Amino acid sequence: MKTFDYLGLVLKHELIAIKESLIELRMVVIMILLLIGGVIVYLKPFPFTGITIATSYKGGDWYQFGEAAIAPLKEHEIDVVVVATNGTIENAEELKDPKSKVNAGFVYAATLSEEQQKELYSLGSVSYDPVWIFYRNELADKIKTIQDLTKYKVALAPKKSGSYILAKKLFEANGINIESNSHFVSSSWEDSRENFLSGNADVYIFVATMLDPLVKELIHSPDLTLFNLPNAIAYQKQFNYLDAVVIPAGSIDIEKKLPVRDISLVATTTTLAVRKDLHPALQLALLMTSKQVIQDSSKLFFSKRDEFPAYVDPSIPLSPIARNFYNYGPPKTTEYLPYWLVVFIDRFWLVVLAAFAVIYPLSKLNFHLRRFRFIIRERTHYALILNIEQEITGKKLSIEEKEKLLKKLEMINKQALQHFVPVGEEPNYFLFLNALQLLRNKIERNG
Repeated sequence: MKTFDYLGLVLKHELIAIKESLIELRMVVIMILLLIGGVIVYLKPFPFTGITIATSYKGGDWYQFGEAAIAPLKEHEIDVVVVATNGTIENAEELKDPKSKVNAGFVYAATLSEEQQKELYSLGSVSYDPVWIFYRNELADKIKTIQDLTKYKVALAPKKSGSYILAKKLFEANGINIESNSHFVSSSWEDSRENFLSGNADVYIFVATMLDPLVKELIHSPDLTLFNLPNAIAYQKQFNYLDAVVIPAGSIDIEKKLPVRDISLVATTTTLAVRKDLHPALQLALLMTSKQVIQDSSKLFFSKRDEFPAYVDPSIPLSPIARNFYNYGPPKTTEYLPYWLVVFIDRFWLVVLAAFAVIYPLSKLNFHLRRFRFIIRERTHYALILNIEQEITGKKLSIEEKEKLLKKLEMINKQALQHFVPVGEEPNYFLFLNALQLLRNKIERNG
């Protein structure tokens, strides 16, 4: 017999042995399969929903970020819906509402209540968002401090936006309550912008990234001045969710020397928040996509290329998935395997490892399953002929008893022939036949 023919026969007999074992132990197999199925359902290795991300007004920086994330997430076969909102507070309410489809959203974490903060997970910050305070050029000599702003009509973003809450906190730190001051008017994003540009407001305060279309529009206007915040570093020291940032002279337009001097601002960071029950695979996909969107961006101003995402604002608890991402990075297998398989391995590897730890030692004991099953069958036959041997030893048999025992041996022989003899066990089979013949001879000579 050729080598490959022999190996093929060995494999065939092993598969037959496996099939027979599964049939005999079918209840055990069913229980094991049910156990594995239960573990899979418990670990939820595959996400069954897409991502619906709440942003801000259409065209805003958060909305742009959400749209930029669609293509990378589609590559992972994850559906994404970008929802326009009024901002932070509305986003947090959507995330809290069990009937809402929103499961991720951008927020200014420090503007949320403690209850809202505790109900969410943070995936980290994705950008610096300064507090922008613009006013008309004719007021340049009259506005030097935060307190000076209260003398004029101030346009504010919607009350359910982080911009409004941060403006409120900024003025509260200076002993000013904007809700009781009639000079401060909150309205929709469109109305607040229109009121300022049309002259119905003297000052406009909002929070956004440097890339926001509204910031670009106002900062290039020759009729407007950007407020230079005195003691910006003091706010950073006082509030853990604020950072002092600087727009260097000429950094916006070198030729036009815009701005003409350094301007100090305070900035918070945009937090990417998610529901606590958002599938770990979707959280990981959001983190990886956020990093990719930021790295691929051609316009970074206050941050460095690899600075975000990062856990900067501790107001919202960090997701365990995000903590693992920041400590160890994304799974290395994402470079070589489809995302669904990476997710399965990442969620299921401990179970697989535990199963291997049990199965491998057992497989070493019963590696040749065909031989093991053959030995069990032959042991049954040997036990039968051993009983007959013990029965006739020292006993004189009658003709009827001899015939009965010989028929019993013939039956044992037929039972042995019903089972195939696996390759490599032929010598043992013929040893059994030899033992059978010896006992037959002994019976025939008895008497």
